[in-house]
Amino acid sequence: MKKVLLFALVMSFGMLMSFTSITENKANVELTKVTEYCDGWEDGYCEGWKDVKGEYSICPITPICPIPEIGKDGYRGGYNRGFKAGMRAARND
Repeated sequence: MKKVLLFALVMSFGMLMSFTSITENKANVELTKVTEYCDGWEDGYCEGWKDVKGEYSICPITPICPIPEIGKDGYRGGYNRGFKAGMRAARND
């Protein structure tokens, strides 16, 4: 009886650890996508600013990265959105 109980306890602990690992991996993937989006946002914002102000202008401090739109959560989505925001900000300056 003790062996069966010990076996069940070990198996349930192993399953719990594998579930935790899967959850952590999914969180890492989501965090990586957000990081790529924000990197694109910063690069795009600066390039949008320079598109209006001139190639050799100094980029201002980039605003905080917004929440990505659905389906546009990669680097390219952040870059495009940042570029538009940078152009708008430069025109209003």
